[in-house]
Amino acid sequence: YDKEIVGYKFSRFCRTDELLSAVNDSINYRFLQGVKDQGLAIRSDNGCQMTSRRYVKALKDAGIKQERTGYNNPDGDAYIERFFRTLKEETVWVQEYNSIAEAKDDIDRYIDFYNTERPHSVLGYLSPKELRESITSKAA
Repeated sequence: YDKEIVGYKFSRFCRTDELLSAVNDSINYRFLQGVKDQGLAIRSDNGCQMTSRRYVKALKDAGIKQERTGYNNPDGDAYIERFFRTLKEETVWVQEYNSIAEAKDDIDRYIDFYNTERPHSVLGYLSPKELRESITSKAA
């Protein structure tokens, strides 16, 4: 696990459509040949989008195992909860946005920085990109 944010959707809405769009973006980014038989699992909380029939069916049809955390258990999603806290502390809470577009641009830039430059102690002070490149070069 390299902590890279591989897909997300910035929207005024938080519906199953947006969730599935983020999942599809993630799959298309990381699994160009598809995810069938890859042993992929997605862990989430029990929000209405993640428990919707359409979402559950889409994951099943794609061959993705769905793992849901316990109710009222943010520790079950500790990595992503920590990401959101870091995002807020390092950019959102220190900005005053004048528009949704401005906020989206700032968050897009931050996620790129988070993935490519920001060191992570759990990754030996490498960025997700640096870790992936290190692993890839060792495998070659």
